[in-house]
Amino acid sequence: MPTYSEIKEEFDNSLGYIRNDITAIRQGAATINYTIMLLIGCGCEMLAAALGDRKRRGEKVFAELLPSGDWRLLADSIYTALRDGLAHGFDTKHLDVGGTLIQIQVSWGNANACEIIQTPKGPWLRIGVPPIATTLIAKINEYEEVLKAPANEEARVLFKKSCDQQRTKPLNQHERAAWSRLMTASGL
Repeated sequence: MPTYSEIKEEFDNSLGYIRNDITAIRQGAATINYTIMLLIGCGCEMLAAALGDRKRRGEKVFAELLPSGDWRLLADSIYTALRDGLAHGFDTKHLDVGGTLIQIQVSWGNANACEIIQTPKGPWLRIGVPPIATTLIAKINEYEEVLKAPANEEARVLFKKSCDQQRTKPLNQHERAAWSRLMTASGL
């Protein structure tokens, strides 16, 4: 069973990077909404995996960042619109509410985690970066404390397993041959 000191580097290089990058960006003068929301999406997915979700469903963690009630019922769709939209096209997807498309606006200056606003183009969903980021960082900090507790060996094993799960990308036969040629060409 690993101790926290044995997995600390792995934590620092995964959830720690997410936490530190979000904190550093938020302390700067630039308002990098999409970048932080993408990091939040990755952080939710990583935390879900570390907590034992084999499917890495970041939606579940994301739901905990939203106000209780109806907002949490929409967490899956909001998360997908944000995370997948930003990861695959660096823009949010729209929510389709019975044929009405709802634009998602990510706002650096919004103190509310989420709210519906009226615009000349119709209702939009506004997501506030600061409250979402602050809550995720708090969840990462809480999880780190769980990992540090000597009695939580099972949590550390689960964390290590989740980190190791997607750390490698096996090369196929053609890719291995190409790699071998590149190594030879490099004199290695």
